[in-house]
Amino acid sequence: MIEQLAHVGYAGLTMDSVAATAHTGKATIYRRWSNKAELVVDALDNTLPSPDELPEGDSVREDLIELMREKATVLNSPVGRAVQSLLAEIDRDRPFMGIVIDRVVAPRQDVFWRILERGAERGEVREGSISPLVVGIGPAMMVQRFLSDPSPVPDELLVSVVDDLILPLIRP
Repeated sequence: MIEQLAHVGYAGLTMDSVAATAHTGKATIYRRWSNKAELVVDALDNTLPSPDELPEGDSVREDLIELMREKATVLNSPVGRAVQSLLAEIDRDRPFMGIVIDRVVAPRQDVFWRILERGAERGEVREGSISPLVVGIGPAMMVQRFLSDPSPVPDELLVSVVDDLILPLIRP
């Protein structure tokens, strides 16, 4: 289903095509998901790395870089192309995008917050430096690069975002 979404976009995805690809009937699909939005959100949530698992490096820097690499791996995959197709829906289907943000994006962005809080507990992050702006820098830079350049997100960019943007804002 993710490959279909990447290929035809959200608007072009139909329950008929999902059922055909899954070699099942549409009724079977509708027993589990009442509409296309629920199906897509569940597929993304189950395909993306779990927001419950934090990297376990020896420093906040290592943890942030590992998390950024994990996110880049997703963006550089068919899942990333599916996410890109969903971004076209931002203006067309705001209720759907609200569900995507609430159930898929926000929990995964919260991982950045938790990494920084853990770093603060270890004395690596200055008190009062964690904010929504700081937490959003990494994801925002990756998405901007992802949308402006179709080539894979390079590792050098990820390390630079952590070293040159995030760490100077949070260091004690």
